[in-house]
Formats: sequence, C-alpha cells, structure tokens
Amino acid sequence: MPSSSHEIRDPVHNFIIFNDLERDLLNSRPMQRLKYIKQLAFTYEVYPGATHSRFEHSLGTMELASQAFDIITRKGGPKLLAELGWSENDEDRCRQVLRLGALLHDVGHAPFSHAPESLMPDGIAGHEDFTERIIRSADIRPIIERSKPFNIDVEEVVAVALGPKKKPQEDASLQLLGELVAGELGVDRIDYLVRDALHTGAAAGRFDYQRLLNTLTVINHPETGTPVLAVEAGGLHAAEGLILARYFMFLQVYFHNVRRIYDRHLVDFLEAWLPNDRFPSDLDGEDGYLSFTDERVTQAIDHALHNAALGTLASRLRNRRHFRKAYEVPHDAMSKDPDIFENLTAYIQQDFPDQVRVDESKKETYTLEPGEVYILTDDGPRDILTVSELIQHLRPIWIGRVYAEAGVREQVKTKCRRFVEERGDAP
Repeated sequence: MPSSSHEIRDPVHNFIIFNDLERDLLNSRPMQRLKYIKQLAFTYEVYPGATHSRFEHSLGTMELASQAFDIITRKGGPKLLAELGWSENDEDRCRQVLRLGALLHDVGHAPFSHAPESLMPDGIAGHEDFTERIIRSADIRPIIERSKPFNIDVEEVVAVALGPKKKPQEDASLQLLGELVAGELGVDRIDYLVRDALHTGAAAGRFDYQRLLNTLTVINHPETGTPVLAVEAGGLHAAEGLILARYFMFLQVYFHNVRRIYDRHLVDFLEAWLPNDRFPSDLDGEDGYLSFTDERVTQAIDHALHNAALGTLASRLRNRRHFRKAYEVPHDAMSKDPDIFENLTAYIQQDFPDQVRVDESKKETYTLEPGEVYILTDDGPRDILTVSELIQHLRPIWIGRVYAEAGVREQVKTKCRRFVEERGDAP
C-alpha cells in the first residue's frame, strides 16, 4: 500500500488519518459531492448549527470503523484470525476493506439526505441502491482496483458499505465487517448520533460511545456458530445508551414538528420541479443523479420564487412560510383506534385539500431481532433483548400531525379535535 499518510481535523474525532488510496476516493466526484449534501436537511431551520454534511459523517464512520476493528482483533488474537481464516496479511487487507466500505457507505444519498427518499426513480428502492451503483461506477471502481498489494474486489466494498441486512454474505469475515459498519451497534449509527448531537446541541444524543467501542468483542453465534459482534457485560449500559440516544434524538430532532414539515414542503417542491416527479436514474451527465446537490436544489428554489407555478412552493421553504402544526393526535387515541390517523386525514382533506399537510412519524425504538446482539455475561452469551429491562420497556415512536396554512389553522385544529373526540367516545 502507499506509505503516505494525510490528516483531516474533525470536530468529533479530532485528527483522522488516511492513506493515498483513501485520499483518492475522498477527491473523487461522488465523495466531493457529499460536501454539498447536509446530514440533516432543513433541520438548521430549527437547530442553526445543524449544517454539517454527509462528507464529514463519512470520514467519521471510517475512523470509528478502524477503531472498532483494532479493538476486536486485539482481543480476539490468533484465535479470531483462525476462525475467520485470516493470515496476518489478511488482517491488514480486511481492515482496508472495512475502511473503504465505511467511507463510501453514504455516497448514494440524494440532496438533503433522507427527506426526498420517496422520489427515487423506478428500479431504485432507496439511496443504498445508488450507493451500490456508484461504488461500481467509473468514478470509484478504478480507484479501488488500484489497491495494491491487497487487490480489493469492488463487491467486497459494496457488501461492507451496505451491511448484512441489505447485503447478507456467506463469507463470515465480510458479514462481520458489514455488521461493524451498518449493524445495530455499528459505527455508522454511533457517528451520526454523536455528530448530530454536537451540531444540534441536543444533549440527549450523547452517550458513552468510547465505552461501547472498547467493550465490543466477537463470539461464535450460539445457534449458527458464525463469528458475530457482541458486547462484553461491562458495555451493556453503553449499548443501552446508544439505543436511548437514538430514541431521544428521533423525538427531539429528527421528528421535530418544524423539521418534518420542511421535509414535506421540500418533497412538494421537488415533485413539481423534477422531470417526471423523480430524480433521474442515470448517474452521469448534466442532469444525472450525481449533479444534484443541496446547492442545486436551493438555487432552483430561489429561481422559482417568482415563477407562477412554483412560487408558492418555493416561498414556503425560502421565506419560512411553512405550514404550522394545527393538531397532534394523542397517543392514547391511536392506541384505541389504529385507523384514526388515516380516517382523520381523509376527513380533514375533504374540506382543506390544498391548505393542510399531514405527517405520520413512525419508528421502532430499536430494530433488533431476537438473537441479533449478544451480551457476553458470566453465564455466556445472552440476547440483549432478554438482558436489558430498559430496552424491553421502550415503546415504538408514533406521532400523527396535521399542519395547516395560517389562515385556516384554528379551523383545522377545531375540526381535528372534534373528530378525534367523537371517535374516542364512539362505542
């Protein structure tokens, strides 16, 4: 491998060191594009510091990935290498594959990140599909293929970048590396929570991630015997801390009512502005997917302010003329009647078809499946879902909101409240 090293100073991890291969990837067009895609879309309208980019997050994920790798291989020693079929040179090679996968894991994001995910073209299920295509593209593939002396296969990088749920692998080492990046306790999640907490100032997103990293280990899965990531007993509270941090960040930041309506207005504008109401499927060209950034969309919004067809949609985003929350369905009403929000939506849109927007924010508190994450106790590996009472008692997040233009907001609020009260009183 090239012997040169380079450094970038990062507000979360301080100095991040990278080699020539990683520098070439950072300088590639797809990675440079991430400098112009905000991590949290229009969240800066609520939390002014939240202007950080996917580029920063990608660097942080690569840094944490190698920290986690060094910890588990040091603990596992020759026994782990033997179980994974690695030689000493394989260890260095797998570390490099891991870093590349971590660096490129978000390269397929659309402008403003998750907000316009519904506008992907036919045949593209989400930004991960674009990530896969971009890693295989002429911008990235030739750089990876220059990874001498390791001769890294592009498909290995794809597998690690997307993780085991998107790209399950028979190869135990690739499965483990993908889990380190995109698993339930993976470094992608760790970095975005810590980074988002820093830039928003939301203290609820902070947790002892260094403790979690330092208690990571590898065990043989009790049922399959495959090497999988686990947490030592001393790291249980740190793992719970990650899950709680994610829970509260969704409540306080990601599902903030103003942030959510900006997402909706952005989708409204993009649907009206984009050809065929979707992003293009082609990567390259003047109007290819890689040409779309936050800056391009923001310029389009500015240019549309005086456009008869798009001016109103653009003004909602640019001049803070967004709809305001008129009503939020009580959680107990949803518990009694799971269809209440759907019925409320149909009811209120009959009278106010163009003056209201509805938003249903849903998130499982955790997406763990039984047997997915183990805590290494004195009695051997135990499923974290059986060990942690805290996780067992967290309920899924569900928020149903109705937003309205200022002129009809009180009318909408009254109608919504009356509708929900009548439904609640119904036998």
